[in-house]
Amino acid sequence: MTASSRSPSLASDTLATPALLRAKGLRVTHASVTVMELLRLVTQPLTHEEIGSAFAAATGVAADRVTLYRVLDRLVETGLCQRRVGDDRVTRFSQAVDAPSGHVFECDQCHTQLALPADPELPKVIGRLGKALRAQGIDPNCTAVTLHGTCGACTVR
Repeated sequence: MTASSRSPSLASDTLATPALLRAKGLRVTHASVTVMELLRLVTQPLTHEEIGSAFAAATGVAADRVTLYRVLDRLVETGLCQRRVGDDRVTRFSQAVDAPSGHVFECDQCHTQLALPADPELPKVIGRLGKALRAQGIDPNCTAVTLHGTCGACTVR
C-alpha cells in the first residue's frame, strides 16, 4: 500500500490538535497540526517520505523536508509521536500508542503498533533483567518491551 492510497482527508476537530500541541509547549503551525492529524488518521506508521507525500496530498502544498524533520523531532521529544526503526532499518513515525503497560506489539509486515495488556509478571522480569545488567556495570534508565510478529489483519492476507 502506498502512502498516497493511505492519504487521509484532514476533516479534523480543529480545536483538539492545537490545544494538544500547546499543552506540550509546542508552537501551533500549519505543519505541526497537519502532521499530527495525518498521524492520528493513518492505521500504519509512516516514513518521512510517506508523511511528505500524504502532507502534499492532503494540503495541495509540498512540505519542506527539513520542516517535516523538525516537526517530527519535536513531536517525538514531547511524546506525541513515536519514532521506531524497524527490522528493515527504516524509520517510521506514528501517533504515540497509549499503552498503560508501557509496552507494544509491532507487526513485522504492516508495522502497526498495538498496546500490550498489562501483565503483573512483566515488571518482575524486567526488574530481574535490570539487576543482571547492573551487575555487569550497565545502568538501564528506561525499559520498553516491543513484541514483534504478525497481526491478525496480515495473517489473513
